[in-house]
Amino acid sequence: MVRATLFGLVVDATSLLPPRLRYAYVHRITARLFRRPLPALLARDTPAAPGPAAVTSRRPADLRCVLAADRLDIGGVGAVVEMLATGLEAQGVHPIVVCLGDGTRARRLRARGVEVFSVEDERTALAALRAADPDVIQLHSAAPALERLAIAGETPLIPVLHNTEIHFTRARWRTFETLMHRSYAAIAVSGVVRDFHRRHVSPALGERFRVVPNEAPGRNATGHPQRTAARAELGDVLGVDLAADVVFLCLARYDAQKNIAGTVASFLRAIDATGVPIRLVMAGEPSDWAELGRADGIRRSSPHGDRVHLLANSDAATLLAAADAFLLNSFFEGWPVAATEALSAGLPLVLSDVGGARELVARHPDRSVLIPNATGEAGSVTDARVARARRRSARQDNAADLIAAVTRVAQLARSDGASRADPAPAAGSGAGPSGIAAMMAGHAQIIREAHAHARGRRNLIGHDGLTIPVARS
Repeated sequence: MVRATLFGLVVDATSLLPPRLRYAYVHRITARLFRRPLPALLARDTPAAPGPAAVTSRRPADLRCVLAADRLDIGGVGAVVEMLATGLEAQGVHPIVVCLGDGTRARRLRARGVEVFSVEDERTALAALRAADPDVIQLHSAAPALERLAIAGETPLIPVLHNTEIHFTRARWRTFETLMHRSYAAIAVSGVVRDFHRRHVSPALGERFRVVPNEAPGRNATGHPQRTAARAELGDVLGVDLAADVVFLCLARYDAQKNIAGTVASFLRAIDATGVPIRLVMAGEPSDWAELGRADGIRRSSPHGDRVHLLANSDAATLLAAADAFLLNSFFEGWPVAATEALSAGLPLVLSDVGGARELVARHPDRSVLIPNATGEAGSVTDARVARARRRSARQDNAADLIAAVTRVAQLARSDGASRADPAPAAGSGAGPSGIAAMMAGHAQIIREAHAHARGRRNLIGHDGLTIPVARS
């Protein structure tokens, strides 16, 4: 309990600081102070990092779209960019990725023949955009240098909004409004994200928002031999026998957004309530080591602490094959990609009410459960509400709902053959390949519209038959 209290004091103190200080400085300091090795379940066959692929020549019919992003290996945004980079070509859109830094995902995309420019500053970003020669630019939480250059240029823009941006300052919202003035449309990944951003711009700009839900690649059904092997691998990493356990999986960064400490505390209380042996496995990148330390302190102070496991980034495919259910109790999300992957793998979901959660649970309402958000109404989440909920990690307002949901899903999972199901498509957008196709078509359609609109504005024909250049609004 002492460990949980000490880390709780660090978390509570840092939550009083502005977000820019927390993320730019405090998290770096706590990483130096508290970083420690975490166990991980790694893929058995990890290929060597591929080198750059040959750049393909531009075909005259190609509509070139830059996917501008920050670092691709952090969070779900990189997964969405990767899906678009490998799927838009089939829709007649040639994607080029421009991202901050390099990494595993950038190298993987190059190996698949995708043009990827890794940049470090405004100078290299400008060179990359000039070399890419795009017809349209999509901005996926892009690095500031890329966003500034995009706003200053003349290429049609489409911001893709991946989250409810509770950390934006007034100045940042003014920049966002400037971006929206320069943009043909904005794509929100969920209705919650759309409505959240609309409240911060004028009604006229609010009309430019479209919703295109995120999806995840469909996974082949896990057969008994694959599941047995995956559970054996996971059991070896954890040092336990999983034969009798119902395993709940949480794939998420160790970050304030994901409510790691609150999830651990509520799950520990559920262990006595379910009537069946349950276990929680969390795996992700620690971006906030104080949050991870608090969660670990809560775990260690419980007599059931050995039934909660905190892993580093691990092989998602093996973990999904080994798990019986997926749990995500975040404070806010745009559309949780990891939960979408879990659904596509046939797992029941327990999700807090965040962006995309209602839609995902609705795809299997008989097996999945939506619980209230620990901060209150999903679309009204703020940094202050998150701070208050974090201070109550040990006894959050939705703890009873989480316990009831875990109990229901655990008991269902113990029924013969009931723990997994074939993912069912939602109305208008399904999980698996059909959902991916709908996502690609939605993005491609808006990209084509933006390109056509820009061409039309540049080539308006006046009553006298002359071409009149029109300034952008």
